[in-house]
Amino acid sequence: MGHHDDNFKDDSGILSIILGIVVLVGMSALPATIGWIQAFSS
Repeated sequence: MGHHDDNFKDDSGILSIILGIVVLVGMSALPATIGWIQAFSS
């Protein structure tokens, strides 16, 4: 526990931000996607 690495980078914060943006864009585009699928199916 006493060892500290200055070169260690924690990318989990950046990854969660990117994942949040992808989910946000995906959820807002979902109704349009469903509309396109229904338009082309019928």
